[in-house]
This record gives sequence, C-alpha cells and structure tokens, in this order.
Amino acid sequence: MGTSSAFAGQQPSSNSPGISANNLVRLAVQNELKPESNTQHFTYRDLKLKDNGTRETKQMISTSQGTMLGRIIAIDGKPLDAQQRQKEDQRLQRLLDDPSQLDAKKKEQAEDDARVRKMVGALPDAFIFEYAGSEQGKSGEVKILKFHPNPNFDPPTRELQVYEGMEGTMKIAIPQNHIVLLEAKLFRQVNFGWGILGHLNPGGEFVIEQSEITPQHWDLTHMKLNFTGKALFFKTINIQEDERTSDYQEVPPLSIAQAIQKLKQADTEIAVNGNANSRH
Repeated sequence: MGTSSAFAGQQPSSNSPGISANNLVRLAVQNELKPESNTQHFTYRDLKLKDNGTRETKQMISTSQGTMLGRIIAIDGKPLDAQQRQKEDQRLQRLLDDPSQLDAKKKEQAEDDARVRKMVGALPDAFIFEYAGSEQGKSGEVKILKFHPNPNFDPPTRELQVYEGMEGTMKIAIPQNHIVLLEAKLFRQVNFGWGILGHLNPGGEFVIEQSEITPQHWDLTHMKLNFTGKALFFKTINIQEDERTSDYQEVPPLSIAQAIQKLKQADTEIAVNGNANSRH
C-alpha cells in the first residue's frame, strides 16, 4: 500500500521511531494482513458475554483445512447437561455428515475474514494518527497513538462510514509492528445511506486487544462491542458483546474429524471436573 498524500507532510514527534505516526500504522497494518509464514494451530478457550447477559464458554480449535471449529462447554460457568451435550454432538456431527454445512461454515468464516481485513486495511487512510507516548508491554516497547478522522477519507463501503465518526487510541508493539490495542469511540452520530437506512448513536465504542501467543503468532484475545442505534423501519440496533480468549495450546494439524474428537475430549474433561472458567 502506498503512502497517502494526506499524511505526506506529517513530521515525527520527538518520541517517534523515525517515521510518521500514519506510516507506522501502515507498517503494522501490512504486518497484520500478510499471511503467516509459519502456520501454527491452536486450541483455546473463548468466553463470550452475549447481549442477553449470558456467559457462553467455548473450546475452539483450528484445523488443517483452515476452518475454525468450536464447541460450547459451559453456560454461565456451568458445564452442559446431558441434553445440551447431545445437541452439541449432533451439531458437530452434521459438519461431518453433510459437506454442504461444512462448506457454508467455511464460506461464512472467509467472508468474516475478508470483512475484517477490509476494515483493518482502511485504518491508515481513514484516520490521522499522532504519537502520544510509549510504555512497556509484555513483548517490549509499545508506542501509543491517538487518532481522529481524516477529512479527506472517502469511505468506499457503507461499513467503513463508521470511521467518519470515530476517534480513539491505538497501541503498537515495537519492533514486532503488531497492533496491541485498538480502542475507538463514536463521538457523533453516524448515518448509513444518508440517514434513510439508519444510524449509530454517539457514545458507541469497540475495543480490540491482541497478544503474542508465540514469537511467530499473535492473536485476538479481547473484543468488546457496545453500539446502539436505529436501522431500517425503526428497528433498534443494540450490540453488546464482550469476548475474551485464553489458555492457548498448540496442536498438530488436524482434520475436521480429529478436531471434533479433540473438542469432545475437552468437553468430557469439563463435565467430569466442572472447571469451565477461563483463566487470564
């Protein structure tokens, strides 16, 4: 990605690493979007606070086909009962028995990944970044940057229009050039489709945190979404989610069947010892 002319004249501050804040973000974004040279596979715990107040714990695992599989192992900290476990068994078994369901899951995950890549890829052009200090992180030095909308940014998609009303903080690990934290808040109402299709209210926010799982692998370990608004025909938008991942363990490349079997083993262990709480 080339350097936007909107940032060409920006000078590094006294605590900068020698490049403009926007160009540092550009390097980090390029690093986030490039394929991993050493593909590793992991199983981990996912704890999600849903918008209805339920806490859902899943065991997740990546497969050699690139598909991520998950199994609910607890709800509100309690292991599943026999009926709930059977339901999860049947859901996972359908992925093996019905190739169309597995294909649909692959397609959904690919579309989600493409959407995230588009949102992340637009960051260096959507915002003007400024250095705001540094701190010591788990993996070394972390540069702190503040950002606000770039008035010259023309969102190419409706999803990217949300950036026009956002400001916040980004933290980047140096020299790994990985985004450690992205914290943004809507400081004004953002309309979609000239206000006809709906809007998001001021005060909405999202938080994304990444951690170094191994020296070759960084992963999303915390995501918080808090948005309200109105959609088409006065439908209320209310997104309240808080999701954390932990307990990462590397696994060998697994087929879909092998991954499902490992998820069943993890569920059995939870059912026996009752320990379904994620550790942070």
